[in-house]
Amino acid sequence: MDQQTWDSLTKAQRIQQRDYSGLTAQLIGLEGWRVEVTDLYRETRQFIVGISTGWRPCHVEMKTRRSSGGGAADAAYARVTRLEKVR
Repeated sequence: MDQQTWDSLTKAQRIQQRDYSGLTAQLIGLEGWRVEVTDLYRETRQFIVGISTGWRPCHVEMKTRRSSGGGAADAAYARVTRLEKVR
C-alpha cells in the first residue's frame, strides 16, 4: 500500500487495514507504561512503551516522558515488568 492510497482511506477503513503483526506480544496493553525489560542478551533497561502510526504499527522504546519517538522495540524479551503509568 502506498501513502496516497492510505491517505484516501477513512479512519474506519484504516483501522480495518491495519496489520498489527509488528507489535511485540509482551508489550500489547502496556502502551503509556514505563517498563523494565531484560532482553534476550540479559541486558536490563527501562523505557516508556509507545506505538508508531501507519498501516503496520510497531512498539517504540521511548526514553523519557518528553520523547516524541524512539527506536523500535525488540520482538521478544526475557522479562517485562510494569513500573508506572506515565502517559
